[in-house]
Amino acid sequence: MKKILIGTTALVAVGLVAGQASAAEKIKLGLGGYYQSFFKITDQDEVNGVEYRSDEMVQEGEIHFLGETVLDNGLKVGVQVQLEGYTTGDQIDEHYVYFDGSWGRVLLGAENSAPYLMHYAAPSAIAGHGVSSPNFFNFSTGTNLAGRVGQAPSTLINNTSDANKLTYFTPRMAGFQLGLSYTPSLAGGTGGSSGSYGNLTDNVPGRQEQIVEVGLNYVNKLGPVDLAVSGGYLKGSLEADAVGADDLQVWSLGLNVGFSGFTFGGSYVNDNRGLDGNNDIKGWDVGLVYAFGPYKVGAAYANHQREFDVGGDDEIKFYEIGGSYAMGPGISLNAGVQFLDADSDRASARQDGTSFLIGTALSF
Repeated sequence: MKKILIGTTALVAVGLVAGQASAAEKIKLGLGGYYQSFFKITDQDEVNGVEYRSDEMVQEGEIHFLGETVLDNGLKVGVQVQLEGYTTGDQIDEHYVYFDGSWGRVLLGAENSAPYLMHYAAPSAIAGHGVSSPNFFNFSTGTNLAGRVGQAPSTLINNTSDANKLTYFTPRMAGFQLGLSYTPSLAGGTGGSSGSYGNLTDNVPGRQEQIVEVGLNYVNKLGPVDLAVSGGYLKGSLEADAVGADDLQVWSLGLNVGFSGFTFGGSYVNDNRGLDGNNDIKGWDVGLVYAFGPYKVGAAYANHQREFDVGGDDEIKFYEIGGSYAMGPGISLNAGVQFLDADSDRASARQDGTSFLIGTALSF
């Protein structure tokens, strides 16, 4: 997953009522994307008789098909389709169209939500890693469920992921920007299915619908200080009641402060997971990165806890120290070490581990 912060934004309705417009040029697709490859050596405990390899090669990458044109009335219209760079069940990742102008920005399709895109969290000096929603998570955590992206830590509001949705971003004014997302239903999954024939099922007990998400951030330069603050909220509704289920509610906060090459940041999330009772996931992270010339070094920590009404609680403590070297435009060499301490009232969810990693990251 590659997070892209929305900067400028647009409102399609204004463009549509501005009068008949013809594109100055037909949309032509270009290419972009990224690719990350790492070799890792990991030492972690055996869990329930299961042994884990100590060495492994991992990779993550996407090819982005991008296109945009500007109509005669100034409205920008574009499309993006992201192709996974390796065989996976979700071969096509985000895919959507957008309308962009001075009034705001509208996205229609399979894209992450407004609070996801506008979120700030602990920074990392290692491409693809970090302690908040990493592309790579170098440990197996048994039955420990304190993580929020698979079993990796994350403070992102990613419950709707790439489900088909409608998103609107206001223009940024005095450093502030507001984003709103609406996902009609998760009946079609979170991968952004076509849905071009027939209708989705309804009234499935425990499934969420009419999911509204709100994101707000403030980004500005105050003298020598770069400041970014974010907040997000998600509210879903049950299609039909189910035992132990509740309307989904998630909220998050984030902060990044930059000064003289240093970037300090952290974030917090609270997720009720669509369950009633005492079953929330609560997580926070903090990190510090220093950049000088082509080099970047940093350290970060995350702590996530999952509560259970019965069966005990889970906790994940995750540490990272590392750095990177910019070898050239869009090419970096990265290395670091990570530590995992997964604790639980259940033996099958306890795990300790150390991972050493080295690799490259390309953007194009």
